[in-house]
Amino acid sequence: MFSRKKKDDDHISNDPSEALKILNTNIPDYHGYRATENRKNSDVAFRTKLLTILRDTGDAMSQVHELLIHSQLLTSWGPAGIVMKIISDLRKEASDTDYKYSTFFDVKDVEGEHGIDLSILYILEIEILDQSEEFKEKIFDVQTNLEEMMLDTVEENVANLMSISRNLHDRFNERNELLRAFEKMKL
Repeated sequence: MFSRKKKDDDHISNDPSEALKILNTNIPDYHGYRATENRKNSDVAFRTKLLTILRDTGDAMSQVHELLIHSQLLTSWGPAGIVMKIISDLRKEASDTDYKYSTFFDVKDVEGEHGIDLSILYILEIEILDQSEEFKEKIFDVQTNLEEMMLDTVEENVANLMSISRNLHDRFNERNELLRAFEKMKL
């Protein structure tokens, strides 16, 4: 997980190069967004990393959903279905790119008075990847509880998964809004 490799959030907030270093170290072909020629490749590398995590997360959640059905935990079926839908939506959104409509990926200077603070983008990406890893781990915990027939906390755990999935989706949307806001300022 990325958070285990970073020293602490305050250190990263004060040192954007530390956030970029964490992303460079953990994502193949990620070089940041400062240079125009690296932006699309870094975005693809980030999305690929996120999609890999989400694929594993979706597979695990499908197994949890099956276990809920077999365990006859009716009250958890709906929330589990919502979690699966959010994962599916996230996967679709993470795989969609809109480079032909985006000035962020083509304009030479994205920082400055009318640009964006790239450190915010890097920190958002770290948080998204951290949350997606944490989400996956929580799903595996629920799966283990179901397999071991520890059913007393499953309903609460599935409700927590729903909350975590929504937070992750919101964070990913914040990242996308940051890029869109840049486009509006430049147009």
